Amino acid sequence: MLPIVQMIKNSRQTLGLNHRNAVYIRPYNKSKFKRIADDKLLCKKILSRNNIPTSQIYKVIRNHDQLDSIKWEELPKSFALKPNIGTGGSGIIVVYGRVKNSLEWIRTDGSTLNVNALKNHISKILDGQFSMGNRKDTAFIEERVINDPLLKKYSYKGVPDIRVIVFNRVPIMAELRLPTAESRGAANLHAGGIGVGIDIATGITTVAIHRISNLLTCFPGMSDMYEIIENTLDENQLPISGIQIPHWREILEIAIKCQDVSGLKFLGADIALDRDKGPLVFELNARSGIAIQTANLSGMRDRLERINGLKIKDAEHGIRIAKNLFGGEVEDEIKSISGRNILGLIEKAIFQPVPPTEVPVEEVKKHKKRNRKKRSGFTTIKTKVRINTGIRTSKISPILATRLGFRPALDFFKNEEIPDSFQSRDDARKYLESVKEKLIGHTNIVDVVITVEDDKISIRPVIEIEIELDEENIKTQMIISNRKDMPYSAEIGRNDLKNFLIDTSKTFSLH
Repeated sequence: MLPIVQMIKNSRQTLGLNHRNAVYIRPYNKSKFKRIADDKLLCKKILSRNNIPTSQIYKVIRNHDQLDSIKWEELPKSFALKPNIGTGGSGIIVVYGRVKNSLEWIRTDGSTLNVNALKNHISKILDGQFSMGNRKDTAFIEERVINDPLLKKYSYKGVPDIRVIVFNRVPIMAELRLPTAESRGAANLHAGGIGVGIDIATGITTVAIHRISNLLTCFPGMSDMYEIIENTLDENQLPISGIQIPHWREILEIAIKCQDVSGLKFLGADIALDRDKGPLVFELNARSGIAIQTANLSGMRDRLERINGLKIKDAEHGIRIAKNLFGGEVEDEIKSISGRNILGLIEKAIFQPVPPTEVPVEEVKKHKKRNRKKRSGFTTIKTKVRINTGIRTSKISPILATRLGFRPALDFFKNEEIPDSFQSRDDARKYLESVKEKLIGHTNIVDVVITVEDDKISIRPVIEIEIELDEENIKTQMIISNRKDMPYSAEIGRNDLKNFLIDTSKTFSLH
């Protein structure tokens, strides 16, 4: 398999830097409009004037005299300190709190900054240490974005953002950028952040990429080489594909509106999600990078050419065209690269019954009597199942388990008169230790586990069973649920989904 970046570069549909500059940036992004994107304070002023949400500014420091007059005790407990014309995220400091009864602020890594350290950093900003061309700069302090709860668990300390590329009032491509420990909380891909493609039609994440940093030392020219990853890089190892981005339609509308008010015809809008305020525009890019193509396994050149010259009436029209033209285009590429099929949230699975030798003769006779139309005993059953990445071990309803021949196991378990629920996991664990050896003595009970269902802690039996999911045979262990009203006959958990990718848009959206 070719490295991802080579596959994208080999495509005639890929937008290269020279083509981007010559065909789209120079003709469509005039210098006076580029200055708006390059000047964060001016950009915020224009966005606010047009009712586009952005972070609130607390203080602007334009020179050393203003720096000396700052009343530090009046600063909020948390804030972000930024250079006005800084590049690549350099010079930004984010503080999360203040040390009690002290003029010291706590950074993302747990270190602290006192007044002298802040003054020293602001001086560097004013002197142009972080600006384009080392020009004299302005520093400003703004409110800190409080991470949206959904995206927070996928990020290392910093704030993730969503980049949307807009051309001719049509969102053509989008990417979620996640901070990592390697990037030290920054969402920048070149610093070691994770880039995740987003399906334009649904706002659901598709493929995640991460820069192959160990190649940089040996091959300096390969700084843009990326590998596909499936999970976050922290100890939690959370699956990144299939995340439904909250407020997705609003994000697309905001990105188009940013193009309208900035005058930039080829625009990259970086939008963060605040826990309380929803989408907030971080900044605008007049020269947006092209690595977003790698995360989407698709080139921008073809997309740009398809919409160039179209008459787009409004944001609604632009979003409709984007969804019709570019939604769902990455599914075939994902299959070909990952070698894995894509599942929706609801799928059909085939369950194999208990082997005849493992079912008492009298139970088979009872089953035949209840099902007179069937000539044989227990047969395979095809039924709808829920794909649930929130659980590790798959679950099966007691009704389906009975139909498959596991009734003796359920009766055996029931005859032990195990309590329906426990006050705590410790209580359940102590009880389980005293009865587990006896319970797993039954032929069809391979394990007994503690589960939580409907806010009740209980002990349930585990059976071994064979299922067929999307033409793949899986031999697995499933917990027999205590719920008789399960919406679906079974829930397939993470242990059985290692050979699949999940696309929530195939059934319904989570938001």
